[in-house]
Amino acid sequence: MRGYIDSYGQPKVNLAINGLTMDAIIDTGFDSDLCLPIQLAIQLGLRLKEIATVELADGTRKRELVFIGSVKFGDELKDARIMLTESEDALIGTRMLSGHILKIDFIRKEIEIE
Repeated sequence: MRGYIDSYGQPKVNLAINGLTMDAIIDTGFDSDLCLPIQLAIQLGLRLKEIATVELADGTRKRELVFIGSVKFGDELKDARIMLTESEDALIGTRMLSGHILKIDFIRKEIEIE
């Protein structure tokens, strides 16, 4: 699977959630599967799985709704844990990358996930 580095220096890859294709930022500081903009999640009709306590980068803890959606990531199709954000960006976390090798080449602006 290949990705790219956008004009802001953000590593991105393409994936499909419940059939909708989008680019998402690879966020190695996010330890779940995916984080999606709220308005996008509404369109996708995600299923609520649970309410979980999460710890943010600044150490604060808060409760978040966790949804389940079918994600096509490369050649894999799997159910993913999805959290919501008010940001416009979709994020891929380290849990989604588990079992893969991630290579980011900032000079060539290329991403490879094996």
